[in-house]
Amino acid sequence: MDAILLSIRYLFVDADDMRNEGKSPGDDKKEIEESDGEVIDWKRQAEMLNRLLVKEKQEHEEKVMVLENKKEETSRIHEEEIGCLKTKMKEVTDKHKHVFDQLEEKVECPVCLEIPRSGPVHICPNGHIVCKQCKTGSCPTCRVCMGDGKSLLALTVIDNIEHNCKFVDCEEIFAVDKLEGHEKICKRRTVTCPHNNCSEKIALSKLLDHLNKETCSSNLIPTVIASFSKLGRVGFRVGNNSRNDLNWVVRIEMEVHEWGSTMQDSEISFRFCGKPCSIDEDKKKLKYNGLAVHNIGMEKILRKGDDKFSVSVRIA
Repeated sequence: MDAILLSIRYLFVDADDMRNEGKSPGDDKKEIEESDGEVIDWKRQAEMLNRLLVKEKQEHEEKVMVLENKKEETSRIHEEEIGCLKTKMKEVTDKHKHVFDQLEEKVECPVCLEIPRSGPVHICPNGHIVCKQCKTGSCPTCRVCMGDGKSLLALTVIDNIEHNCKFVDCEEIFAVDKLEGHEKICKRRTVTCPHNNCSEKIALSKLLDHLNKETCSSNLIPTVIASFSKLGRVGFRVGNNSRNDLNWVVRIEMEVHEWGSTMQDSEISFRFCGKPCSIDEDKKKLKYNGLAVHNIGMEKILRKGDDKFSVSVRIA
């Protein structure tokens, strides 16, 4: 059995040797040539792919350049259009302003040189207008009889133009229906000095300057009480000739007490709690509309404070 297997093994070995022995040198050369051919084919395909990629890249760059040029052109066109619109808008605005300036000039009263804020606006037979405050029997422009004519056109113009605030230092303008509301709270409105012996009328924005320069605030520099401040203290000195027949009027929530003491420690004090009065109100009407202390009570406080007294202020 072993002899048979050994014979078979030798048989296979001899067959392999026979195959290798039957292979000529030309066959190896052929295999090498075939391998070289495959390498050349792969190189050719790689070059074709590379050329294709380069071409696609160039086409992509050209497309990007075209899009960028279109974008720049579009931006330029838009800028030109915006510039044209701005120019047209300015022309329309200037024309609008010119028309309204002419209308304002036509409705301006030739007497007081003010533009009426309400009707009626009187008109003479020749078309000249005059405000209701300045109307007389004859036209101030052509001297003909005024009559009872009224201009509806002038009234329409007045209702549709903007009006200047009536206070000199204010430069704001408003529609006629909002003008009155602004002038009630205008920071430059004209007010009367709050001192009893001063009747000067000044702009509210200049009131502190007036009080600092004049004698309307005793010997203390007036200051504005900030809205966040809850407590304040103010000192006053009274001259010897100011005591008799004098009512002491203070128009904020406060307590008058002895000099150098607190509200709690003062033996004599007078207190008032209420809303502060507006500086726009008539001083004569305000005389008893706050804390009014008779001169007898003030005499007692001044006697203890060497002609001085204190006012403690509380803002709720």
